[in-house]
Amino acid sequence: MAKYIKFTIGGYFDGYKTVEIFISGNSKVVYQILRNGLLDVEIKKSSSAKMSSLWYKELDELEIFSWEKNYHVDISDGTQWELIFKDGEKIYHGQGSNAYPENWERFLDWLDALIPQLEFVYRKRLEKITMTYFDEQLMLDRNEKTLTLDKKKSTHIYDLGEDVKEIFETCQNFFDYLEIYDEDNNSDSQANVELIRHDGSTDKIELPFNENSVPGLNDFITEIHTYAADLTAEIFSPSTVRVVPQREKLILCKVQFPSSYKHYTYSTDDETLSVGDVVDVPVGRNNALSQAKIVEIGYFDEYEAPFPIERIKKIIGKHVATDWENY
Repeated sequence: MAKYIKFTIGGYFDGYKTVEIFISGNSKVVYQILRNGLLDVEIKKSSSAKMSSLWYKELDELEIFSWEKNYHVDISDGTQWELIFKDGEKIYHGQGSNAYPENWERFLDWLDALIPQLEFVYRKRLEKITMTYFDEQLMLDRNEKTLTLDKKKSTHIYDLGEDVKEIFETCQNFFDYLEIYDEDNNSDSQANVELIRHDGSTDKIELPFNENSVPGLNDFITEIHTYAADLTAEIFSPSTVRVVPQREKLILCKVQFPSSYKHYTYSTDDETLSVGDVVDVPVGRNNALSQAKIVEIGYFDEYEAPFPIERIKKIIGKHVATDWENY
């Protein structure tokens, strides 16, 4: 059955793209480019081509007639679109402003495969992401809509569903604006990243796996995990990101004693300590030796310390205690 598509998308600053597509009953397809961006163009008509059964099937699977007539988010400027789709006697006429149907990206992929010169899909869009940290690996696949986490002794696969668009936007923003500060680069804590983009290009990055070298890394890993809410495994271990203290920073630890719910502040020079470690600390006027568990670590300039520095006692060192295992 013959099909007809007229599609317009764009915005005030970049202009609008408009195309008409004619699909005959024998799967022959012809398209006309009516407008491209800010410039008016002479109508550019393609030669007739045979439409593959797979491409035809993908169009039907979009179920355009089930889309709502209007999608709208009240944001100034942004992206607007309008679609007219005819299939025999049935007609869909819908529009949107900064909001889209659930399978919108599949629709743009479908158009982009037919008319690549209009670039309905951003050429540098991330399609696959692989992060390897020691012997663990995180993989994100836009097409398969999956997050795969290979741990030392297990593999976890999570179906991202329609969240795939948001999670890849998060990744796109992070990697496209990535800043790495070499001065804090710790060569023994590197993540190897491979990025595969829509145009087929591949980027390979050696990423220092700490917050000081890569600002925003902590938040990025945490946000990735929130999209996979059913994923109980930690993304990379033993900890999400090892934060390296900046030079000349005061390291303060909040600790908790077994018999108390309160937290007490101690200082340390030991950069290897981490949350969860049990340490030996001096307590009371006589500085009696006791054990406590670190529940928080922070890095401060001297003027930012919550108490005068001379009043903050120092952690003696790490303590190995089996009676803390179930604490």
